[in-house]
This record gives sequence, C-alpha cells and structure tokens, in this order.
Amino acid sequence: DDYLRTGQERIYAAGDVAEHRGRVYGLIPAAFDQARTLAYNLCGQSKKYEGTIPASTLKVVGVYLTSIGLVAPEEKGYESLTDYKPELGVYKKLVLKDDSVVGAIWLGTKKGAQEISRLIQSGKKIGEFKSQILEDSFDFSRLFQEN
Repeated sequence: DDYLRTGQERIYAAGDVAEHRGRVYGLIPAAFDQARTLAYNLCGQSKKYEGTIPASTLKVVGVYLTSIGLVAPEEKGYESLTDYKPELGVYKKLVLKDDSVVGAIWLGTKKGAQEISRLIQSGKKIGEFKSQILEDSFDFSRLFQEN
C-alpha cells in the first residue's frame, strides 16, 4: 500500500521486492525514497510513499544516455520538443503535458539532465522558456526563481 505495508501485519517492503500501485521500480533512487518513507512509518510517523520518477543514466562506450520520467506516452495531450546535433552526437527530447516537463531523454551529454529531473519533480510550467530550454546555454535557475 502507500505506507509500504505488505498483506502481512507488521511486514513492510522496500526496494526491489516492493510493488507500489502495480509498479516495481528496480532503481536505486526509488529504493532510497521507499526506505526514507519506511523509516518514518516504522518510527510511528505516518508517511505515504507517492512514487518515484524513474531516472537512469548509463555510459556505454563513452556515450551518456539519460532517461527520466515518461518518455513515450501513448495517450493524447502530450507534446515533444527535440534537439538533434549529429555533428556533436547529441540528441535531447522533452515530453510535455500542460506546459510541464514530464519526461526527457538525453543522449551524448549529461549537461542539464539533473536540472531537467528537478524540473520534472517540481511540476513547474516552462512557459516563456519553451523555445530556449533545449539550448546548451540555457540557465535553468531562471525557471526556479521566485517571482
């Protein structure tokens, strides 16, 4: 359940053995999030696990590949922004829903990937920055400034 309880009284699950809302993550960040939630619950503080946005970065033969969140939505209502620089071996894709980034693929670079992950977790709308966000020189701090 949302408190990471199993069907057995006083037995909890986290990490690779835990299924939450029909999903088994199998990723270290999810295991950390679940462990944090479980620690609260075992100490008597009621805390729900809301899920983890899946994110992975691999380096294969010197090439970085990062995948974050929802990268291939099948439903309508999503928009994709892409930037491909074959001369640099770099491909970037953002998946948007209602002007918020919900997924990303970064190939050939890591620059900006952590910021995109933070942006997805925040749920912030990208608004006026939509046309600039995939540029290498984009300053992500502009998205997180308080108005």
